[in-house]
Amino acid sequence: MIIDTPSQLNVEQSVGAWVTADYRLAAVFQKYGIDFCCGGQKSVREACAEQDISPDMILQEVAQGTETPTSSGERYDQWTLDFLADYIVNQFHIYTKKMLPHLSETIEAVANAHGESHPETRIIAALWPEVRGELAQHMQKEELLLFPYIKRLVRAQAEDDMPPVPPFGSARVLIEAMEAEHDETGDALHQIAALSNNYTLPEDACPTFQTLYALLKEFDAATKKHMHLENNILFPQAIELEETIRADKTLTW
Repeated sequence: MIIDTPSQLNVEQSVGAWVTADYRLAAVFQKYGIDFCCGGQKSVREACAEQDISPDMILQEVAQGTETPTSSGERYDQWTLDFLADYIVNQFHIYTKKMLPHLSETIEAVANAHGESHPETRIIAALWPEVRGELAQHMQKEELLLFPYIKRLVRAQAEDDMPPVPPFGSARVLIEAMEAEHDETGDALHQIAALSNNYTLPEDACPTFQTLYALLKEFDAATKKHMHLENNILFPQAIELEETIRADKTLTW
């Protein structure tokens, strides 16, 4: 369901639909431990029930947080798919590629210096290489396979043409695999957040320790927005576009 304004929100709609309507609502869900990126297909009522939270409380906070109208530039669901794909690469892939090695070095340094007194830093260090590897491979597949195909779909619709069948079969096939990768990354980031008590610094944290938790918190927020834009907007719209084009051409031919 497309939501044009936050005032149209109701608890039977999905968490992802709410955040798509106004990304500021991500902070409300984050506050109550509700997953809006990988778990964004659940209804708000269902997500609240899982966290033992009253939907009315969420609605009240949403009303307070959306009193100021949002700018049109935040309505990512109204962008063309090719433009959104480029935005994700320029805004999130470049950032992630820069942060992955930087975080690796900082995580290792903190684990080596503080691992004995703070064993959670060693567990984070053990989890991180998998996160780094998964994200690197995931972005490569998007840039080399999925995003170019999405752009071909956009062109095909504009030119009233049938795009060639991609080597991975269809957008749906590749996207389902990539959504599973999102789930794995999301689970790992959730573990890191839990191990760090949501990036709460211990009293004896040195400057490097402080830097690490600040970077991890920033990276967590950026990655969740990255996955939200894909899971809740780009991916479903790409699947719908492909199926619409193929259905139309099948009927025509």
